[in-house]
Amino acid sequence: MVRIVTRLGTIKKELKDMEGADVDFKVGSVVGKLRAIIADEDVDFKASDVKPIKIKNIEIPANHICILYAYAENRYGHTIAVGEETPLPISMDRTADHATFVAALDGEIKKDDLIGVLTLLPAELLR
Repeated sequence: MVRIVTRLGTIKKELKDMEGADVDFKVGSVVGKLRAIIADEDVDFKASDVKPIKIKNIEIPANHICILYAYAENRYGHTIAVGEETPLPISMDRTADHATFVAALDGEIKKDDLIGVLTLLPAELLR
């Protein structure tokens, strides 16, 4: 009898384990989380202003990379970055508490407005 050994069994087990995990989407075998970027203050701006905005805390697990969702979630402009006062390495748990917002139109961001979406993807560090 011949036995064919592949990684298929391991991959099926990993995917089954992820079914109950805290994930929001899957593309192929890659899973991820989506987090709303919500303003935590009121900010007035003019078109082309670039301003920091305090946001509701977003927990970023260790070994996850952050990608901003490209579709504009706010009619007045785009969130181009999130962060915290002291940047930490990817290998540590982090918390985003502010965002950088670029205004496309004159307007105002109100507290609790959706200003973007953050995609969190697990990363396996090799070095």
